[in-house]
Amino acid sequence: MKKATLISIICLAFVLPAFSQVFMDYVDEIVGSTAIVKEFWDVGDGEPSTLINAIELDTEAPADRVYQLKTDGWYPFSRALQSPEDRAIVIEGEDDTPLVQNDGSSWVPLISGYTDGTNTNTGILGFRNDVTIKNCMILGSADDGSYGWAPIGAGAPNNTLTLDNVLMETTRWVMVQSNDHAGNSVMLHNCYFVNLSGQACRRNGGVYDNVSNPTDQFIVENCTHVMAQGMMYKFRNFPLTNAFFNHNTFVNCSGQVFETLGYQNKWSVTNNLFVNSHVQPYLAGLDYGETDPDSLPMGLINVAPFPALTGDFEGLTEAGRQILVNKNGLYWGSELDAILPAVNAAQANDSDEWVSQMIKMNTRTQAMFDDDATYPMLVEGTWIEAGDPGFTDPADLMTDALQDLIDYTIGIMDDDGTATLPWWRTDDNPIADNFIYPDWPIPVDLSYTNAAYLSGGYGGFPVGDLNWFPAHKTTWEAQKDAEHAAIDNGELSPVEDAMAAPSTFQLAQNYPNPFNPTTTIEFAIPVSGNVTLKVFDAMGKEVATLVNDFRNAGQSYKVKFNGAELTSGMYIYKISAGDYQVSKKMLLMK
Repeated sequence: MKKATLISIICLAFVLPAFSQVFMDYVDEIVGSTAIVKEFWDVGDGEPSTLINAIELDTEAPADRVYQLKTDGWYPFSRALQSPEDRAIVIEGEDDTPLVQNDGSSWVPLISGYTDGTNTNTGILGFRNDVTIKNCMILGSADDGSYGWAPIGAGAPNNTLTLDNVLMETTRWVMVQSNDHAGNSVMLHNCYFVNLSGQACRRNGGVYDNVSNPTDQFIVENCTHVMAQGMMYKFRNFPLTNAFFNHNTFVNCSGQVFETLGYQNKWSVTNNLFVNSHVQPYLAGLDYGETDPDSLPMGLINVAPFPALTGDFEGLTEAGRQILVNKNGLYWGSELDAILPAVNAAQANDSDEWVSQMIKMNTRTQAMFDDDATYPMLVEGTWIEAGDPGFTDPADLMTDALQDLIDYTIGIMDDDGTATLPWWRTDDNPIADNFIYPDWPIPVDLSYTNAAYLSGGYGGFPVGDLNWFPAHKTTWEAQKDAEHAAIDNGELSPVEDAMAAPSTFQLAQNYPNPFNPTTTIEFAIPVSGNVTLKVFDAMGKEVATLVNDFRNAGQSYKVKFNGAELTSGMYIYKISAGDYQVSKKMLLMK
């Protein structure tokens, strides 16, 4: 019997190559040029790297191929994907609802590392051509709880990585790094970064590191960053062709938001909201090579005169540098005042001469912005320092989680510090039980009520990530090209003040939708007057009046609707203001 079994195994070994894997082994179907990729549980008892295999085996892919990931799908990688060198790829989930508005009734697909019990992989992607990833989660961690240094890195020069509507969590260093390749571009749109922590280091735990060669374009727009340890965007001593940060939200980020020795040649920081971020104190000479060249405390914006104009700086001039800083919201809670005296009292690095970095600019940087003769295109506009934003639902970000940030910052400033920032998770998703999955849906609402921030951006739009304000986001999209062009030219006022008020009525799609039992409806009006907002069932019967009063133009309004006493089904909400009427559908699912 044993002999027969052995013969069968040997024969099978010779037969197996005839059944080698092919592209369609990892694809459910192809719709047009879109390949629907199988997830882990679609293959036998579960197989990792289905997405990698599909891409590698797709030898006859059309130029417009899209690899679509399934809703609720898990795509673990047992090895990192090295993207094809000869073609660009697009990977996307099918649900393009903005992450911060998604009600969580289904899971966007998850890409993660993987362990087979013996070997563990935490790498995700090396991009060797243009790569676009949309509408999914990416974790630089494996299902056994181990996590890596940087899940995404450049694999060749002169390519573009685009992440759009992507949630990223867990890293020991940064989410994306340049490796040793120059000329790449990184585009981050509508992303949500959370829990950037894990390595006991005051510098580690951020989004990007421009390691050893200059990046070309770096664009970050309408992204939210929550709970981070170290330097968020590390540009080191390289003058990027264009660093563009517009309409982003930062909440509870310990280290420097922008790590730069001050040598940026073209840089814009506009319409952002910084809350309890950039809080680590500074000791002269600390982390030299990653901090200020003159051993000054680094403000939120750090600029220094160019070094010798050779190498990466050859051909650049001080008169030609263009840096625009304007219309950013800035708030440091009084609780953070405890950090500096505690670090000095602890004699971190055997010193009590630590100084605060909760400043907009250091003295040298401020002098450069004020010197229009030498630096005519360094432009500092308005800072909006209006206190607490009044977040709609911050969970414990402004209380317990903020205290975690303070304790971490105090505990990590010494070179021998062993503190890590505790993971910020909801009670029903603890690390020990469910490390691999982030909180879903996103457990906060970082829209806010502070009027100064609500109208403080260019054109009267809210500062920070506009995905928290869907009605405003719709209006902003219609004018963003003009806004971008003006910011690119270094202009302080890219849109007319008349745009501060909406030029048309706006009734956003409710979110979440479907909902159970509550949802939010947002609207804006261009002319002050009486407004009614009512809800009707599918038969046209009125079931609720949400608004029936005078409303001022020039701002957006949010109204909560609770359908707890209604039956599941389609409902219609309708706004009326003067001669204007519009309605939209929403779905209650219990």
